[in-house]
Amino acid sequence: MKKILTYFLVSISVFSCKKDIAEFEPTNPFENVVLIEKQVFYLDTISIKEIIGKKGTKIYFNRQDIDITRNDKVTLELKEYYNRLELISDNLNTVTDKNELLESNGVVFINFKSGDRELKLKDGKNIKIKFKKKFRKEDRIYKGVLDSINQIKWVENKQTHTTFPVIDTVLTRRYGGVLTYKEKIISIDSLEYYSSTNENLERRIETEISEINDELAVNNWWTYPDVLINELGWINVDMIIVPDSIVSYELVLNKKGLDFISTFIIYKDLNSFVSDYRKPNDLIFSFSLFSFSS
Repeated sequence: MKKILTYFLVSISVFSCKKDIAEFEPTNPFENVVLIEKQVFYLDTISIKEIIGKKGTKIYFNRQDIDITRNDKVTLELKEYYNRLELISDNLNTVTDKNELLESNGVVFINFKSGDRELKLKDGKNIKIKFKKKFRKEDRIYKGVLDSINQIKWVENKQTHTTFPVIDTVLTRRYGGVLTYKEKIISIDSLEYYSSTNENLERRIETEISEINDELAVNNWWTYPDVLINELGWINVDMIIVPDSIVSYELVLNKKGLDFISTFIIYKDLNSFVSDYRKPNDLIFSFSLFSFSS
């Protein structure tokens, strides 16, 4: 089977008094790609452990939440991807199952095994993960699903929860206005509500913490990026990015007798890329266009 690999590095330029133009800059974005190694942690029969990956991901293992017998020895397989070159190394393109473009804030692969047997979480149980990077307010958790040709698509995990320190107003009053927090498990979609509630209470009490949280709010980052995941495998922190427009183009080949074409569209200033496999008679493409300054 013959294949050809093509790629485009997309750079966006906006010109006054003219249409937006997508400029294609020939380069080799694969020359610095390094394959991500699988990290293996031998947990034996321990009950609870904090596991820290080489790139900073933290996983909180609780044996009681895994579907295993008492004497099963457990290992954890972990892979971490925190920039575009790492994502490209395993072709983890940033597209949802609805063909929405994502910008990744981190991808991990998590797999628990006992011998050669893959393990699952018990029904109703979660595993707590703290990613290396802080969350952007638009970030959500996606799980990776492979199609028939091993292309990955990302499906939003609507069951994602996170831990969040909510102000305990009763204890705060009891201790004369000293802010006291209690940890609460909430849906990731409730972060905006609880963050705003905390900020309003802190402003009333007029403490230093208010100033810190105000600064974080301006920078559009969540303070507490640890999440509770109910499924193992490929896990992605992403936000959907809305394009200014869609550009279409047709790829004309200068070779014949090819069975499949593999293409990559790589966005210069985004942690995003799209890979695609096509037959030679299906080479009309479209991709999202963005206007922004570097």
